[in-house]
Parts: sequence; structure tokens; C-alpha cells
Amino acid sequence: MNAESITEEIELIVEIGEAGDALALAKRLAADGQTAWAVDVRRTVTRGELDRNALRAAGGRIAAACRPLTLDLGLLDVLTEMEAGLRAALAADAAMPRAERRASSARQWTERQRCAERVSAYNEQVEFVNRERGRAANRAQAAAVRAVTCGGCFQVPAANGACGC
Repeated sequence: MNAESITEEIELIVEIGEAGDALALAKRLAADGQTAWAVDVRRTVTRGELDRNALRAAGGRIAAACRPLTLDLGLLDVLTEMEAGLRAALAADAAMPRAERRASSARQWTERQRCAERVSAYNEQVEFVNRERGRAANRAQAAAVRAVTCGGCFQVPAANGACGC
């Protein structure tokens, strides 16, 4: 079954069909290997009742899935240029003497290691700053609590100034 005939049949079932017609379509779709569409159509029938709106929505999803994709030709040009660049880089790498290739590889590895070390050091600094900010916030909160709490009984004085001491 092609997508056009499936959507036409769904439209007919929506207009004049019954639950049995939708179930028969679901069986045919499953037999053709279109299990996702078959499940979509099957879910439109509940206790022998056909949900026409759900079937219409399933038909819309099936039609949308069958529409051809639009291809941006500019993207094709970019991909072609990228392929040419990669092929040139591979050719240059293959033409490079073995010792030079090893030295280049070692240099790249060292650069990656240094970058990883810089990232790690930066992350450690960020964690330190965040911990210090948290400590400062905790100190400020503790000072605010100490300001209103009695040092002897550790209770907040009542409105008249009396505490539990």
C-alpha cells in the first residue's frame, strides 16, 4: 500500500466508515509491515467506537511522514566543500613522512593535554569560588541568627525581651 492510498482510505473511513473499517485497515497496514501506522490507526477504535478526530490526526501524521524532504542545495555545496577539504587533509597526512607525522601527533596530544589541564584548573577555581560564596552566605545567616538569639539559652527572646534563662 502506498501512502496516497492509505490517506485516501483514512479520509473515507473518517467521512463514512465504521470502526470495523479502521480495524481492517490496521490489519492490512500491519501485514504490510507498517506497524507504527497500524498501531496509530488501531488506537482510534475504543470499545467498538471509532474516534474520527483521532483517525483524522493519525492520517495527518501518516501524510506528513510521506512528504518528500526539501533539500537545500546550499547545504549540498557546503558538504561537497567539506568533503574536498577532508580528502585534501587525508592526502596531506598520507604524504607526510612517518617521523613528521609522529611529531605532529605528539604535538597535538600535548596541546589536548594542556587544554584539558586548563579546563580542569578553571573548573577547580569555579568550585572554590562557589564554595566560598556558600560559606559566606552561611556565615551571614549564622550571624543573623546569633543577633536575635540569647547566648545563654539559645532561644529567641519574646516580644517583651524575656528569654528562657
